[in-house]
Amino acid sequence: MRFHALAAVLTGASLALAGYTSPASDQTVVITQSDGLKHSVDRAMVEQLPAVQEHILFLTGHGPEQENFTGGLLWSVLEHVRALGGDRGTRIRRAIMVTGRDGYAAVLAVAEIDPDFEGKQVLLAYRQNGKLIPLRLVVPGDRYGGRSVRDVVRIELR
Repeated sequence: MRFHALAAVLTGASLALAGYTSPASDQTVVITQSDGLKHSVDRAMVEQLPAVQEHILFLTGHGPEQENFTGGLLWSVLEHVRALGGDRGTRIRRAIMVTGRDGYAAVLAVAEIDPDFEGKQVLLAYRQNGKLIPLRLVVPGDRYGGRSVRDVVRIELR
């Protein structure tokens, strides 16, 4: 019995050292607009949006990987909090920076996800291969997974 308790403690400690965070239902993402307005979006809100599934193939330093992600469209999340204001001419000049809990960040042009332009199906994913995960930015079509931001905590519109 003591062995199992020790194993559980060691597993928990090793996960903590590895920077693991559980896909807790209380995960919150702060969305900041260029005018300083802030919005908070929680995981439950993202899960209430229409679910979109994407099969992603990307290259890594260890070779190609394939994953299935499910989540809400980033465009829909930003629309939900009314962070996208402006006409097409304004939106085409804007950028989005998405930052993870570890400080890793990636940038997208608003026009990439705008249905009036490219309309790319960029996700804030909450499932990977059917398993719950912390919210993750998933950018279909990228050859490398460099814009895949894990455990998203902040989205800034510039």
